[in-house]
Amino acid sequence: MNLVLIALLFQSSSLVLPPRSAIENPAVVSPVPENLLKDYGKLWSRFVAGTDDAKLAKDLDKFLRKQKAIVPGWIIEGYLALYKHDNARARAKFTDALMVSPKNRIATYYLAELAFAQGEYARSAALYDELLSMGATLPEIETKRQRAFLLATDSLLNAAARAERENRLPEAESYYRQALSIAPREPALHSRLADVLAKQNKLEEAAAERKAVEDLVPHLAAKPSAADAVRRDDLEDLGRWGGDIDLFHRIRDTEAITREQVALLVLRYFPQVTEFRQVPRIITDLQNAKAPSEVQMVVAVGLMDPFPNHAFEPASPVTRGDLAKTLAGLSRLIGLSGDQTSPVAPQDLGPSNALYPDIQLVLSSGLLTLGDAGSFDVSGSVSGGQAVGAVERLLHTFQQVQR
Repeated sequence: MNLVLIALLFQSSSLVLPPRSAIENPAVVSPVPENLLKDYGKLWSRFVAGTDDAKLAKDLDKFLRKQKAIVPGWIIEGYLALYKHDNARARAKFTDALMVSPKNRIATYYLAELAFAQGEYARSAALYDELLSMGATLPEIETKRQRAFLLATDSLLNAAARAERENRLPEAESYYRQALSIAPREPALHSRLADVLAKQNKLEEAAAERKAVEDLVPHLAAKPSAADAVRRDDLEDLGRWGGDIDLFHRIRDTEAITREQVALLVLRYFPQVTEFRQVPRIITDLQNAKAPSEVQMVVAVGLMDPFPNHAFEPASPVTRGDLAKTLAGLSRLIGLSGDQTSPVAPQDLGPSNALYPDIQLVLSSGLLTLGDAGSFDVSGSVSGGQAVGAVERLLHTFQQVQR
């Protein structure tokens, strides 16, 4: 896994707390009994004011001793611990809340954040998954899940590869099995585990893993080199897409990539996009979209535009001009401006064209190229493979600059 990408994803690993006035009142998620609302309301107001946390902690303790299983009270205690940077106590309080209220999204969210901050990436990814299953649809939750998933699998795969190189085969097997517990449908992991099992002469288990590869990638099953082909897959794709790896393969293999698929690519390769300034805009046709959050995010940061009628048309094919505009905008957003000293002049596009600066940038950066006749073909279609290749080249350039 690329160390620059890991460093980039790790930048947001510390727990950043909002002002108390902006933090969510836990009574919204777990209602407080009517007869306790007045007392609870006073405690909550004192927490928000933040004037005497020591006295508040004592009064909360008294309140909870009298009233059993008041989940919002435990969560306030967790909040107090977070603001005191006592992560162990915060974790204990949110865990208590979750034991009584297993679908409490506040407790789940902060337990996920704490797990990530403490390097427990597999647990963090699982908790973010739970949060998403509760209906949380904010793009940053999905981005955090992807980040945790990537770091969890990266850690396990590095450990497995190291153990395999040093001929500590039982350890390598254990690491690959742990990675498979995170991504059970990833053919590359089954293939690598099969190799390690075969080296230990566990031939039946190795055969079962190779059969799993064929079941997961049926179009390769008839080829003798099926396992080898899967083994060559770039495992960075696994970290980036996780359980959606099949979706990535469909995007990569499509003949004409759609606007929605481009939005997905942008956010999977550049999750830091969610941290830039956003200006929400009205989009009227995302009811049946498969990635509405990603579409809203790329529009909000200005990488793609809805049409004048406020429709995005998620399933519409992307043109080469569309892709150039998105890639150029993304380049500028992350601080890249291309090689302005070597302009490339398309035969079919003049400087007066509104897309000319964007196309100059992507051509000078090598993200897209001219056709054989020297034309850019603004209205031409873009295959999934071409779009993936362009985004990967931009990521590579960004990583080189970061070094």
